[in-house]
Amino acid sequence: MKQFLTALLLLTTLVVTAQRMERLEEVFSDVVVKKGHAIIYGNFIQRLGVNGFGFSQEVRLLNTDTDQVMKFVVKQTFKSRKEQPFTYFIKPGNYVILNYLWTQSKWYGGYITAEPIFKGIDASDHINEKMNSGQLKQIDLEVYGFTITENSLNYLGTWHFDTGLVSFTDDKETLDKWIIPKYKKLDFTISKAVLPN
Repeated sequence: MKQFLTALLLLTTLVVTAQRMERLEEVFSDVVVKKGHAIIYGNFIQRLGVNGFGFSQEVRLLNTDTDQVMKFVVKQTFKSRKEQPFTYFIKPGNYVILNYLWTQSKWYGGYITAEPIFKGIDASDHINEKMNSGQLKQIDLEVYGFTITENSLNYLGTWHFDTGLVSFTDDKETLDKWIIPKYKKLDFTISKAVLPN
């Protein structure tokens, strides 16, 4: 199963630009969980020093039940704060993190980079060259995944994408204190911690 999932992830990463992706809908204040959906929330620590201040940054997910690729913004355009909270509606299912999309400013516009995300692998360290040379083998690559249930509120953790080697930590108590006043109709005391693993 691990080998199949890794192969599917790599194939999806290669063709993801040709596939129509679903953009997750952001949750604004005074909302409740939509019937048949769920809400995910967390805190994203962006990559600084990529010289892409004016551009947004995204994370792409794959629903492994439906093979649908989804994306959501983790850093808004022209936002420079290192940490960015996120809150989105999502359909229930099993998800894996495909890649992290960021843009480096160039004199002619921007250069888009889509870094694949694997456990214990620094995606910014020439991962494609290492795979082509055989230094990294598909069988060695593990993905981060999580499961979302219907009509639930899910804390996905603090996403540390500030380096090529990503990690996830549980800072729910701190984020909940900040986010509760903004979303008065959501009961964060019943939210589940569903950190990618």
